[in-house]
Amino acid sequence: MMTGKPSDLLEVLEQLQRQYPAWRFGQLVANVAGWADQDVWDVEDDVLLEAARSHLETAKKQTQEVCV
Repeated sequence: MMTGKPSDLLEVLEQLQRQYPAWRFGQLVANVAGWADQDVWDVEDDVLLEAARSHLETAKKQTQEVCV
């Protein structure tokens, strides 16, 4: 079940697509499901959204640490 707007998930997936341009869309979704430790066919949208946001935040922190 999605408690937020579907566009929230799509916006975050778009950010990830820019970060990983070589990944196909299905591959991207499958990887995000894996980050959430869920099977792609069972994962809820909210869980995908949280996993994607968490990954982006971790990547941002790692980039900031390298730049310092």
